[in-house]
Amino acid sequence: MNSMIYDPLEEYLQKFKKLHLDNTNRFFEELVRQSGVDIEENRKTVRQYDEHSKKLGTLRNKLYWMRILRMIMVILVIFIPIMLWTPELAIQAFLVLSVVFIPLILLITPKIRGYRSEIELADENASELLALARKQMEPLNALFTEQDALRLLEDSIPLLSLEPSFSAEQEANMVLNFDFCGQSDDEQSAIELLAGNYNENPFLFENRQIHEMGTEVYHGYKTISWTEEYTDSEGETQTRTETETLHATLKKPKPKYHTQTLLHYCSQGGPDLTFSRGATHLDRMSEFGIERYVKRGEKQLKRMTDRAIRENRDFVSMSNTEFEVLFHATNRTDEVQFRTLFTPLAQTNMVKLVLSQVGYGDDFNFCKLNRTNRIISEHSLGRAITLFPKDYASYSYDQIRENFIGKNAEFFKAVYFDFAPVWAIPLYQERPAHSLNPVPKRRQKYASKEWEALANAVDDQYVVHPQTATKAILKCSFVSSGKSGDRIKVTAYSYSVRNRVTDVSVYGGDGDWHDVPVEWKEYIPLKFESRYYVGTEEQAKNRTILAKKDNLCIFN
Repeated sequence: MNSMIYDPLEEYLQKFKKLHLDNTNRFFEELVRQSGVDIEENRKTVRQYDEHSKKLGTLRNKLYWMRILRMIMVILVIFIPIMLWTPELAIQAFLVLSVVFIPLILLITPKIRGYRSEIELADENASELLALARKQMEPLNALFTEQDALRLLEDSIPLLSLEPSFSAEQEANMVLNFDFCGQSDDEQSAIELLAGNYNENPFLFENRQIHEMGTEVYHGYKTISWTEEYTDSEGETQTRTETETLHATLKKPKPKYHTQTLLHYCSQGGPDLTFSRGATHLDRMSEFGIERYVKRGEKQLKRMTDRAIRENRDFVSMSNTEFEVLFHATNRTDEVQFRTLFTPLAQTNMVKLVLSQVGYGDDFNFCKLNRTNRIISEHSLGRAITLFPKDYASYSYDQIRENFIGKNAEFFKAVYFDFAPVWAIPLYQERPAHSLNPVPKRRQKYASKEWEALANAVDDQYVVHPQTATKAILKCSFVSSGKSGDRIKVTAYSYSVRNRVTDVSVYGGDGDWHDVPVEWKEYIPLKFESRYYVGTEEQAKNRTILAKKDNLCIFN
């Protein structure tokens, strides 16, 4: 059966959305069957817990207002007499207020004690019911794994296969045959990975932390005063004191960090072509607004084509100007290969994807670097690479079911529409030619990015400098490989912080320059190296495991 996706948007609506939902329901029901949990018994317990929680909230509210009322009465009895002018009035007021309010205070106080007792009992009962509900759902919660969401992805998209880790062999294949850049610079570090293949085309989801040096503006203030003479309305000379608050600013370097989630998708299509395009969010425009946008873009395309002809450059606008304007990859380097990729079907798919409100609209950046394509979508920013058992766990069966079905549906949608821009191009779904260069055997078992992801899961005390006051960028390098797994060196780049004060000269209203102290932070680069092993749990036996991902561990 041909499982290629010829219309990503339409097939999501008509096929994959329901297929994944059915698979998720079936998978969940099987877990429930294996767990043997009593659903109705749990629902009964949860109802009782909700009732007790509601009662507890009501009692706490009543206690709160009773205590407020008693406090007000005590304040009236004590403080109103104090505020009166004469002792006689104060004594009279005290007696009157005491007669009125002290009986009420004495009446309320036992009720407050009663509410406290009721709250303690209700809280105890609610805690017991919550513990019982958790125990009832414990067998089901224990069955969830990090692989559940990934397994459902594979079940729903037959051509998609996922790997347990990013191996050195797959990395070498991507580098050798698909122009993948395996080694990133010291400004970024992989924190989560998901590797796999789509119809034998390798891909990698990467969640990375990126460092860049920015600027922080610091502020300082100083108040000055001076005496000046002036002539008043009667012609007399007078003196007065003027004050002014001087404001000084100082710019200093400050490291900044952010995360980025991207999909590296490898394909042999257009091997010499590079281009990039950015998200436009045109899906948020009205139909009239889009028409105006396209018309303006068509005029720009004509000017670009005319300029390219005059300058003898390789750019010719395609006849489908709507696609050209909406996709806007005008910095392409090879017109022939661009047209080979973007057939009429691919153009139609891309236009539908950019304008649709079914998925996430045009929220994706698309960068092609020869045979590697990078998709960076806004909807995946901050998204975890997979779902974890804690994402589903609850004391309530109905809440667990809602979590599992709903979160897996959203996860599938996010992953599907990360792939959608590359699936919109039919050529990208074809199986790669078998004439690819053979991958030489490597001494290491795992890719350097996999080392980084594991190192980033380790507690900072083991991998960063003790004086670190910022986040750290971790880079890993190969040392050796043997029975204990890959031996690696982890290098952490971070900063310590020192408080500084600099005087900045500011011109005052008195006609003089003044030094205004500005407090600022100096970020001092740190470098820290440590060595660990990366291998399976079996290889880590009798060692100290610092972090793990499925069966893969980092240990010393």
